[in-house]
Amino acid sequence: MSPVADDLGQLGHLLATDTLAVIAAIALMSWLLRRREGVLAWLCCAGIAWCVFNLAGLTGIGARLPDLPASRIALLYPVLFTTLGLAASLVGASLPRGLVVATALACLGLGVAAIPFHGWELTRIAGLASIGVSLLMLGFFATRAETQIGAAERLALAALNALGLGALGVDLYAGTIWPGKSVQFSPYVGVIVLGFSGFVIMRHILANAEARERLNQALGQRIETTKANLLASESARHALEIAHAVKLERERLMREIHDGIGSSLVAALASAERQGKESTTAVVALKGALTDLRVAVDSLEPVEGNVATLLASLRYRYEPELRKSGIAVKWMVEDVPELDWLDAPSALHVLRILQESVSNTMGHSRGTQLTFQCKMALLQGRPGLRIEIADNGSGFDMDAPAIGRGRRNMMQRAEALGARLEVLSKRGEGTATILWLPLVRKQGLILEEGQAAER
Repeated sequence: MSPVADDLGQLGHLLATDTLAVIAAIALMSWLLRRREGVLAWLCCAGIAWCVFNLAGLTGIGARLPDLPASRIALLYPVLFTTLGLAASLVGASLPRGLVVATALACLGLGVAAIPFHGWELTRIAGLASIGVSLLMLGFFATRAETQIGAAERLALAALNALGLGALGVDLYAGTIWPGKSVQFSPYVGVIVLGFSGFVIMRHILANAEARERLNQALGQRIETTKANLLASESARHALEIAHAVKLERERLMREIHDGIGSSLVAALASAERQGKESTTAVVALKGALTDLRVAVDSLEPVEGNVATLLASLRYRYEPELRKSGIAVKWMVEDVPELDWLDAPSALHVLRILQESVSNTMGHSRGTQLTFQCKMALLQGRPGLRIEIADNGSGFDMDAPAIGRGRRNMMQRAEALGARLEVLSKRGEGTATILWLPLVRKQGLILEEGQAAER
């Protein structure tokens, strides 16, 4: 071969060797940053072995086999060992530790023995046989793959590694096959093998990093969801504690009212009744006060949003007085849904509105029948409950400009509830008080208990 061609071959050989050194350096730095990626260590060792093997070949280009340097054969075994280790690590083949140690010792022994006996034919045959055994082991690794490496990548890795090992054998015996030729394939094939291996490694590292990122995001979302659930649970527990405390306080107030003010009113009423006609006005006033007190106590009872229960308690309190006044009660209350927003203050508002209507019937209507009615009804497309208390009394003139304090208070209470109140009356035909309660209250309607207590 001409000197120019020989120089070009040497230059290409050197460039390929430098490329292998760069691959080894990059693999080493990557492994130092990611110690758990053992495949990077194998890539670094393989790059170093191929690089040193090619450097030894720079002095033997064009030499015949009998003149092949001893280092060339000795360095073949580290190349075979590291290349097989890299291939096994890439495909995830599970190998016994003893097999790996035995292979390493065998390669070390054969490499050391090749130095003093490199001129023997048996040493050369052993090198070629080692390449053949390495090819068989590549096939074995491919069948023992455990990672999720694709079939195409596995096939490409096997083919390129087989090509690289074949190129080693050709280069070792090139002096015998092509006397006087200086062309070598192993440096270039080594770059292809290790370069593709590095590409596969980096692709899988990036894929794993992306998978970990997705997992971290999913875990972060689960943590946020769990935190939100814990906060909701804690809020619910706190709300239950508050509700329990309110219930206990309500029961205490009911006992105090019943045993204190209630008992005093009952005693005063009994004393006034014993005094005869002189205390008729006081008896009426005391009975009214006692009924008001009982209605207030009833509003403290937990009704769980049940309007029918609320109406039943009102009927229970007033029916004896209505009968004494000659007024019959007609009950037309249907089974209606519960109102989630109907708490104790709201229940007191409802009772006070209806109580005013019943009191007006007893005091002014001169009627003989009072009808309680409750059913579902729509108001401007909104679902709600329609409560009506109607009598057959004398009624009054709706066109009268004056509005009494009682009716004004009823309107204010209905407004506080977000309800609709309507009083219909016609002289000689009775009076009807209609209260419409929404199933769902609008936002912003906050009931002020202080105002409720004052009214």
